[in-house]
Amino acid sequence: MEDMIWKRFATEAAVKAAQTTSALQQLKHRLTPQSTILFLQNGCGMIDEVNERLFPHPTERPNYMVGVISHGVTLRKSFDIKHTGFAATSLGLVPGSTQETTDTNPSNYLLDQLPLSPCLNATAYTYTEVLQIQLEKLAVNAFFNPLCALNDAENGFLFTIPETRRAILTEISNVVCALPELQHVSSLSERFAVDKLEATVNAIIEKTFHATCSMVWDLRAGRETEVRFINGYWVKRGKEIGIATPINEELVERVEMRLSRN
Repeated sequence: MEDMIWKRFATEAAVKAAQTTSALQQLKHRLTPQSTILFLQNGCGMIDEVNERLFPHPTERPNYMVGVISHGVTLRKSFDIKHTGFAATSLGLVPGSTQETTDTNPSNYLLDQLPLSPCLNATAYTYTEVLQIQLEKLAVNAFFNPLCALNDAENGFLFTIPETRRAILTEISNVVCALPELQHVSSLSERFAVDKLEATVNAIIEKTFHATCSMVWDLRAGRETEVRFINGYWVKRGKEIGIATPINEELVERVEMRLSRN
């Protein structure tokens, strides 16, 4: 039974984005093209790093799924995690899987079965849709996390820097609206308009005014942050499509410099 679970269903690494590759390294010998890895962390770009470092040959790669979790969770101490807010989970199969899209594909099995769990409140989407959900969350995290971390502040601090908020969300909007994989989405420019992103961010600040971002805790503890997979993702994609992202680039540098000093 254990062997079937490992090979046929999914491996989920309960680590942050920066530790994904090292965590999967320990499991690589058990992962085959019949396996499925479900990525649920904050940030984007982990799959590219996993492919580069662990599965450079496309025919030997596992299948990949990505997801976005909106549930509220608080880590009170090691192995003591509290579910603080019921919300939703969005899932999608990453294109380019090594298997054909059939009912026997373990990824399709997961997409069918995970939404049956009431506690997950999960919905399966096309990759294009789940990618947009990912990017919406990434836009929020790219503003919240580094700026709160660098100022060692609660989320309410973000209301004091409206010009920075507008500038960083403008960079992100420009990148998303130029991504080649989303050019066929007719509502893209409306969904990722700067005004709409700002309204989303402001609503979250109001709801989480006294909350503290995970990157704040990471910097305080001297732990590696997810900034390479949050702001660094916007920098990387911007360079690929010729759009400057100086604010995101500066935030990556400042967070990493602060961490090195700590």
